[in-house]
Amino acid sequence: MILCGIASTAALLILYSQDRDPAPAGGDLIPLRQVYDPYPVFNGIAIDPENNFAAMSDVNRKSLLTYARRSDSRAGEISVPQRQVFGPLTDVGFVAGILLDPQQKEIFAVNNDIEDTMVVLPYSAEGNHAPKRILSVPHQAWGVALSRTHDQIALTVELQNAVVIYKRDARNVEAPVRVIRGPNAGLADPHGIFWDDRNNEIGVANHGNYRGLVKDEGAGCVPTGTADPETGAVLPPSITFYSGDAKGDTRPLRAIQGDKTRLDFPMGLAEDQVNGEVAVANNGDSSVLIFARAANGNIAPIRVLAGAKTGINRPMGVAIDAIHNELWVSNFLDHTAMVFDRWATGNAAPKRVIRSAPAGTPSPGFGNPQTVAYDSKRDQILVPN
Repeated sequence: MILCGIASTAALLILYSQDRDPAPAGGDLIPLRQVYDPYPVFNGIAIDPENNFAAMSDVNRKSLLTYARRSDSRAGEISVPQRQVFGPLTDVGFVAGILLDPQQKEIFAVNNDIEDTMVVLPYSAEGNHAPKRILSVPHQAWGVALSRTHDQIALTVELQNAVVIYKRDARNVEAPVRVIRGPNAGLADPHGIFWDDRNNEIGVANHGNYRGLVKDEGAGCVPTGTADPETGAVLPPSITFYSGDAKGDTRPLRAIQGDKTRLDFPMGLAEDQVNGEVAVANNGDSSVLIFARAANGNIAPIRVLAGAKTGINRPMGVAIDAIHNELWVSNFLDHTAMVFDRWATGNAAPKRVIRSAPAGTPSPGFGNPQTVAYDSKRDQILVPN
């Protein structure tokens, strides 16, 4: 059996037989079968409690979906979105972070791979709607946060271990106003981010993979030297905090890191400024961890939301609605977003569930796969993501 994977643009695995006659010149080879997910898969999540809706980025069908805040799939049926932005004119692709700006009534969405752009659309956008503006961003940008005080947006960049800060209305190929990056900054494969105007702080969730910088020494790009701390390292996952005015190779104000934290592939990050707490979507163990905003060091979370009743399944995004005292979580592996009481802890059931597929619908879990392999001994198809 010959296997060909075409997944980075369509989350699709196509299988062909080596025994089938070759296709004629200029013709098509019909696959034996296809493995793909026909339903949206939630990645980032954002809530606008003032306008009573939530928005999710869909990394599978490459779309943005908005739902009424009170949406609930009571019988396991698909939740009908208010709007879905989808199509070639939208420039929405392998999309990750999402942000809602109630003042400007704009949706910000970051394309993590392939497109290397951030798109900004009006709240009213629907269907194949072109963005109001597009910003070229570094490869593998993931999270996005907004500061009213600075009138700026901050993006995390996985590959460069950086936080890149732009004017809020930046567009086209516009340079950032500043960058947080360097061996002292503590950024290591950053993902989720929030910007706290009340305390003038930026918080970042880090996976811990520090790739290091490279330079061209005349024979291609190589690490900057074995004695250089920028050659790369595998660090414990963390949440790092910076001044809202930070730039360059600045040390964090504080960091949550260590075995007591339970951090394991932390993805989305959200802050409750009213109650002084930080929530993180802990993808590695299917939980949501809550820390005190001022926590520092190897410290345990003040609450952990996890267990079969919660329905939390490899979460990617988290958002806090301080007006209605609700915590929102987007799951990657089962087409759901869950809504909990903001104080929920332990194995608590959600208040409401939003579904992009009928309950129980399996998902192949594709996350930008690049190739496939066949294990003939076990008769298994291996798909690295």
